[in-house]
Amino acid sequence: MNEAIKELKVVTVSKCTEDGAAYIAVLKEKDGERILPVLIERSEAYLLLMKMKGNKKNALPSSMSDIMRAAFMQCNMSIEEVRIATVEGGVTYCHVLYRQESVFHMIRYCKASDCLILAYTFDCPITIGEALLEHQYMREVGDGMYSIPVNSVSVDALKEALKRAVEDENYELASQLRDEIERRK
Repeated sequence: MNEAIKELKVVTVSKCTEDGAAYIAVLKEKDGERILPVLIERSEAYLLLMKMKGNKKNALPSSMSDIMRAAFMQCNMSIEEVRIATVEGGVTYCHVLYRQESVFHMIRYCKASDCLILAYTFDCPITIGEALLEHQYMREVGDGMYSIPVNSVSVDALKEALKRAVEDENYELASQLRDEIERRK
């Protein structure tokens, strides 16, 4: 049985740490309401925002994705789909489906931040399997607050949350965060 595939669109990119080292790309399913967070670094966030604003095809390549697009076009190749495949230790991984003439190929387990930029550069869909989306989407807990799965959060963000939990004397949360940090070592 084939799993249902959902198409996603990046709706925003937001800073998620005080120092601005980490950002979250917020993806929303095209035919629904679920929202998927993807942790990305500052430089990737900046480039993704440029691509989202329409800076897709420059006269001169300005990023690796632009260079790839130029090379792919010369070789009669194109990226057809970016599929979110898994989330492990705060990192989201994707498979990239590309076509060379009439033959399809797949590159597996690429960082999602790079793949989101490729999707905008090549103007191809970003997809995810229904089961993974159901497991990873952000759930609203009230008053505009959301809960995200702990495996989609980086160790640095967990450490920052641990520090805040101790400062707030929320020792139950602090112990859970500590255990998750230890589990990832």
